[in-house]
Amino acid sequence: MTVVSPSPGLCARCVSARRVDSARGSTFWRCAEHDHDPSWPKYPRLPVLRCARFVAGEVSAGPAQE
Repeated sequence: MTVVSPSPGLCARCVSARRVDSARGSTFWRCAEHDHDPSWPKYPRLPVLRCARFVAGEVSAGPAQE
């Protein structure tokens, strides 16, 4: 059975977004804005349709582990 993850919305194109692939096969989207402002969500609810801190650009989509 294949599980399809929801679209990350704006995170897919944001410079602050980092795709995190877990050892169990799950994919999460981490927002680097949280590093500068702990009140900002570290793992936003997907899909993100509006974001005050969205900046279009390349996303780091490597197999990051956390």
